[in-house]
Amino acid sequence: MKSVLFDVDGVFLSEERCFDVSALTVYELLMDQMYLGLKPDIDLSLLKNEDIARIRSDIFVNDEVLKKLKSLGLNSNWDMLYIVFSLHFIQILKELSSNEVEKILQYQQISGNLLQEIGQLIKFDDQIDYPLPLKFLEHVESGKSNIFTRLQDYARNELNTNQVSFFEFKSPLWQLTQSIYQEWYLGSALFKDVEGYEPYKDNKSGFIHHEILLRPIKEIQHLLNDLQDSGYQIAIATGRPRTETLVPFESLNLLSYFDEMNIVTASEVLKSETMFPEYKPLGKPNPFSYIATLNGNKEEEYFKYITHQNNIVKKEEVFIVGDSLADLLSAKKIGATFIGTLTGLKGENAKKELENNGADYIVNHVGNIRDILL
Repeated sequence: MKSVLFDVDGVFLSEERCFDVSALTVYELLMDQMYLGLKPDIDLSLLKNEDIARIRSDIFVNDEVLKKLKSLGLNSNWDMLYIVFSLHFIQILKELSSNEVEKILQYQQISGNLLQEIGQLIKFDDQIDYPLPLKFLEHVESGKSNIFTRLQDYARNELNTNQVSFFEFKSPLWQLTQSIYQEWYLGSALFKDVEGYEPYKDNKSGFIHHEILLRPIKEIQHLLNDLQDSGYQIAIATGRPRTETLVPFESLNLLSYFDEMNIVTASEVLKSETMFPEYKPLGKPNPFSYIATLNGNKEEEYFKYITHQNNIVKKEEVFIVGDSLADLLSAKKIGATFIGTLTGLKGENAKKELENNGADYIVNHVGNIRDILL
């Protein structure tokens, strides 16, 4: 059976809301009095669209930081915002004495209260150097592992310390930033249901209810229906967590087109990394999620999905539809045909990057794949 494996963001759904949430997370951790409390100039409880746009423009330097991270193969919003926040956090820690820094970096758990205590210790009179992540990324080789290794090297050099586990992938600091993102995206009420503990704040309504489709719903429904009628297995492999995938797809009447076992998300990637920590990171561009969704997401097969990845499918039988370099690299690793969409962050500007990295097809939007597959 032929299979079409879809990414979600930049293919079906706009990434705009996720990027907004990422920027708000970094801003809140830097500026809000519950956290570092530097120089808040926007009331996050009274956000307007123009406030969100300004925060995102500042934090990600008119999205140039996001584009650069994507070009380096980093595909997770959790990871991208963590890298950006960590770089600014390292600069803030430089305001403290070496003894204070060493004490902080020895903490095994990170909380909002700890960040608040750090914020009270410093007199940070400088403006946040928003372009700093761009300068940092100029000297980083592509690949998730390389980015996180370089972050630790940066912390080691800037803080003159060997205590850099604070800045590891999936460190307690990473987990805190991920939780704040979840709170913004899910909203305070749904956050408690999904994450299983109380939200940090109880006044967030959630961006999950305001997703933006990239094509008319009827067009997408007809495409999925026609693919199924033509004998294709259709599946999803996304960097979104499971709830953030299922809720929008259900509200848009798209969920019924996919078997639950053929939906693999960041939640399953996290589970696999917990089961086999020596192999992490397993998020894209590692093809784990694509292999798992193709084979029906069987936990008992996770080790095989992790260790058996090279050229495991027939190119004419498996098609991956995504918008990013991470999706393309996943397709090349397993031997699948890659179809790139130009509806992601970079839009038309992604075409050259995808071409240079060997995309098999490039289409303006997901609706155009019918010209290739049907």
